[in-house]
Amino acid sequence: MNLICSHPVYERTRVIKNNQQHYLEHEEWLELYETQVIAPKETFPLHAIHDVSYKSFSSTYGLLYLHTLKGVRAYTVKEDPAPWMQALKKRIE
Repeated sequence: MNLICSHPVYERTRVIKNNQQHYLEHEEWLELYETQVIAPKETFPLHAIHDVSYKSFSSTYGLLYLHTLKGVRAYTVKEDPAPWMQALKKRIE
């Protein structure tokens, strides 16, 4: 199983400590292989992926949407995922 490319995704968790609200950010990776995509909590075979899209919603964050047979999965990203998306689209078309 050869890694083709990967892209960082982030999970933000709200924590209240000493009556103050804080956000913890955890970095994980969305990995594209020859036959599957490995996400932080799920694995998708390429035949189960219909499309991928991206929407920026602030100067810092955007959402990468993975359209699968199990539904649409959203992943928070900081960098433009265009190279990762192009590599995936080549393999699912």
